[in-house]
Amino acid sequence: MKLLEQCLRRLGWEETTYLRPTLSSINKPDPELPMERVFVQGWDELNVLLGTKVPHLTIGFSFGGLLASFSPSPMRLSICSPWARIPLDALHRAASREGWQILQGGADKVVPAEEHLAVLPAHIARTLDPEGSHDFDAWMDRIALWVVHQWESHPSL
Repeated sequence: MKLLEQCLRRLGWEETTYLRPTLSSINKPDPELPMERVFVQGWDELNVLLGTKVPHLTIGFSFGGLLASFSPSPMRLSICSPWARIPLDALHRAASREGWQILQGGADKVVPAEEHLAVLPAHIARTLDPEGSHDFDAWMDRIALWVVHQWESHPSL
């Protein structure tokens, strides 16, 4: 996320306040726990961190993108997230609010695009970057441009 912040600042977001939390349950998950439990722990950590604050924009990579989709933010951007690994009712809950968009890397071997985009509700906006992979640093400039484009395409935010 630090690299994304640097790219966004270069694109003109110098005055923006950035919050880059490191959620221990996500960064170092207990391998014995099922995905649903790891998600709940991450969600609890994020809510404690935010308190009553509601960010204008939440962006998450991979598992963080799962959490971003449920954020209270009016705009939520999820990048290369493993949608096929969470229950469908959870996906529909995230999709019930406007402002959620997806960027998926077409070359992602960790979270293959076809498998994980197929489970999303049809109305969720998604962008496929054919060369994007789970090595986010390698295409962070394009990710940052996508973030800026999504934000600027919604002037009401």
